[in-house]
Amino acid sequence: MPHIFTNAKYANKLYVDDFCDGSGNIAVEEYRRRVPVRRIPDLSVFSKVFNTLRECGTLPSVHVSSERARQQHVKEEKNILEMVQPNPTISTRRLSTRLGVSQTRVRRTLHEDGLYPFHPLRVQNLHPVDSAMRLEFCH
Repeated sequence: MPHIFTNAKYANKLYVDDFCDGSGNIAVEEYRRRVPVRRIPDLSVFSKVFNTLRECGTLPSVHVSSERARQQHVKEEKNILEMVQPNPTISTRRLSTRLGVSQTRVRRTLHEDGLYPFHPLRVQNLHPVDSAMRLEFCH
C-alpha cells in the first residue's frame, strides 16, 4: 500500500520541486536538507504530485467521496439493471455507450447483481438421426 502524505507535506514537496525547477534528484536532496527528521520520499513522488495537481486539480491524497457521488452510482446501477431486465442479451459495450458510464462499471454492476455477460455461440442444428449416429460411435 503506498504511503499517503498529508496535504501540508504534499505542499512542501511542491514548493521544493518548484524551488529546484522540477529537477527530481535536486528536489530530493533539498528536501533531505530542509527536513532531515522526516521520511525522504522517492524521486517519483515529486513529479507525481506535480502531475496529479496539474491534470486533476487535486493532490494525490485527496479522495473525497461525497453523498452526491454515491447517489450518482446508485442511479447508474439502477439504470443499468433496468436496461438489462427487458433485454438480457444487450452487450455491455452498448449499455455503457447508452448510459455514458464505463464498461467496467457496467460489468461490475452486473456481477454484483449475479448477472454475467456472455457471447451467444451458434451451433449446428441436431437432427433426430444424429442421436442414433452418436449411439453407434459410443458402442
